[in-house]
Amino acid sequence: MLTAAIIIYVILAILFGPLWPLSMFAKAGLLGKLIVAAWVALLIAGMNG
Repeated sequence: MLTAAIIIYVILAILFGPLWPLSMFAKAGLLGKLIVAAWVALLIAGMNG
């Protein structure tokens, strides 16, 4: 899961810039918040397992 979180981060960083979680959470509306929340959950699950 950690690998999936890293791959998602890299792909979205290429598209939106390296600070995409902060900018997407702040400005992208509900869908942006859901995408960031799912990515954070995936990252945390990857670190625990």
